[in-house]
Order: sequence, then structure tokens, then C-alpha cells
Amino acid sequence: MGIEVLVDLETNRGPTSNLFIRIDSFKVNMTINEIKFTTTSWLNKDFGDQFLRKYYTDDLNPAIGLTNGKYIYYPDAKAEGIEIELENLFVVPMYKEENVTESVFELQKVTKEVPYVSFDSEGNEVTLYRTVESDEKVKVGETVNSKKVVDYNIINNLGYYCYDKLAEILAEVFGEYNIKKV
Repeated sequence: MGIEVLVDLETNRGPTSNLFIRIDSFKVNMTINEIKFTTTSWLNKDFGDQFLRKYYTDDLNPAIGLTNGKYIYYPDAKAEGIEIELENLFVVPMYKEENVTESVFELQKVTKEVPYVSFDSEGNEVTLYRTVESDEKVKVGETVNSKKVVDYNIINNLGYYCYDKLAEILAEVFGEYNIKKV
């Protein structure tokens, strides 16, 4: 799995029109609800795939076609190159936006009749009432607010979630139509 960036780029390894970016490691921090992941960038998908081992006991393959993250981007054939640098460490939050209904409270003066026990002139117990005024929070309505709700289920589809976030970040630079998940 990875992402191809389908634009003309000049890299430290030569030109490419289908830069391949793969996530190589993930770190999930449940305490602060964020995911860190690192990527590597290759001239194309074939170079990226050749680097991976087939068997755990295989030696590491040479990183032929690995690029350094500094590029000259040509948005179109007539444009001058734009220098860009793509990071290889990304930090994304573990939340989803949801509309949440919240109660609205207001501090109001409330008058209540409070019973108390007293004695009459003959010494018998009697229940009397007195009026007490106090400040209380009273629900006066509800509002619907957009909240960032922590989503622990993200770790069940960690790869897909991180590749979606990476595609969003790359689309800001290269345009959504130039980003392809492979």
C-alpha cells in the first residue's frame, strides 16, 4: 500500500512523474490521542517494492530510488520549478468531528418552601414551612455544537486512516486529482 504523486518532480535521484510514498512505521499514543507515522519516498512504486524483504530472514535490500524529500515541482509544462520539501514525520490526532447536543444552564434565584419541625405551646411536634431563596443552575435549553470526539476505533484501521490523512496533506500541495492510493 502507498500513495503515488502523479506530477512532474525533479528529485535528488533524477526526474519522476509518479513519486511513490509509503508509510514505514506507526506509533500510537492513546494517552494524548495522536498517531505518529514516518514515510519514505521513492522514484516510483517498483523501487519502493524492491526495497522490502520477502522473508524475515532475508538481508535488507539496497535503497535504490529512495529520495530525500526535497523536490522541484513543475505544476505545468510552462511553469518554472517550485522548490518544495516534504516531511517524513507526520502527527495526526485520533478524533472525528461530531455534532453533540449540550444542555444550557443558567443561574437563577429559586424560592422553595422548606419544612422544619418545631414545637407548639403545649410541647407537641409540628411541621412548619419557611420560604428559602437560593441560587440554582436551571436548564434553559440545548445547543448543538461541533466537537472533536476521540475515536479509539481508529487503531482498528490504522493503515487506512493514516493513508487518508497523508493523502489530504499531499493534496494540499499537489491537488487532490494528482494523488492516487495504490
